[in-house]
Amino acid sequence: MALKLRTKLPEARLEMLPLLDVVFLLLTFFAFALMVMVRADTVDVQLPVIDPTGSARSGPPPIVVSLADDGKFALNGEFLDEAAVPDAVSEAVTQNPDSPVVLEIDIGSPSGKLIELVQNLRSVGVEKFSILGNQREAEVVGE
Repeated sequence: MALKLRTKLPEARLEMLPLLDVVFLLLTFFAFALMVMVRADTVDVQLPVIDPTGSARSGPPPIVVSLADDGKFALNGEFLDEAAVPDAVSEAVTQNPDSPVVLEIDIGSPSGKLIELVQNLRSVGVEKFSILGNQREAEVVGE
């Protein structure tokens, strides 16, 4: 039996699928790169600078406004009615203008209360403050 030699080469085909894969890959890459490069407008937050020496902060004591998880407010440890907080903080700031204002917020407190507190403080002229998250230790039951 004699072997048949092919005298005609197969017809060349142009496959489009690999080309489409590469085009979509480049399109996805450039779309993602564009989204990363666009600057999002966010709230301007001044992050605290940690002293590498570990020395304690010197200066006047802070004015601490506390918001508990049950929605109660306190100013420097003294409980206040929600409506009296902005005026009391404003008065404390006028008495001690160099003291920083710290909002100590319990993690379990409603976020709407924090937003209302910030708006009320800004309405009375308190513009600079720090927010400190705080979580009460859970009581151990059954020991």
